[in-house]
Amino acid sequence: MLKYAALALILLVISAAAVVRLRPITPEAWHVDPEAVASKGEAGHFAVTKDGDIEPYVVQGTMSQIADALQARIEATPGTTLLAGDLKEGFATYITRSKLWGFPDVTNIKLEPMGDQTVVHMAARLVYGKADLGVNEARVRHWLGAVKG
Repeated sequence: MLKYAALALILLVISAAAVVRLRPITPEAWHVDPEAVASKGEAGHFAVTKDGDIEPYVVQGTMSQIADALQARIEATPGTTLLAGDLKEGFATYITRSKLWGFPDVTNIKLEPMGDQTVVHMAARLVYGKADLGVNEARVRHWLGAVKG
């Protein structure tokens, strides 16, 4: 009887892991303006927007220069892939999956040109669960470090 219970538990864990890794994350649902999903202080979310956790970054450099710097940092982040958009065009959404279970987090980035400066908006949020143990905030701050003066 104990063998069957253990087998059932193993199958349940494998099924849950499969759902987390294989359930599609569609651009229609997740590729949205960071300002539209800003939720100050909400667990599992971190936003760099007008109504977010911190104000948008205004950084020195053209939108193309800022996009290049951010893109290099994003591409160096393990488990991160582009979901939709193009940062060079000013708006992109990325998925970053955790190493062990592959839990996905979504990060939306919008760049706005402002003369010889660029405004950076970013919002990161979890797809599953209610808390991320600060992972989204840490990733956003790390990515912003690529453009911080």
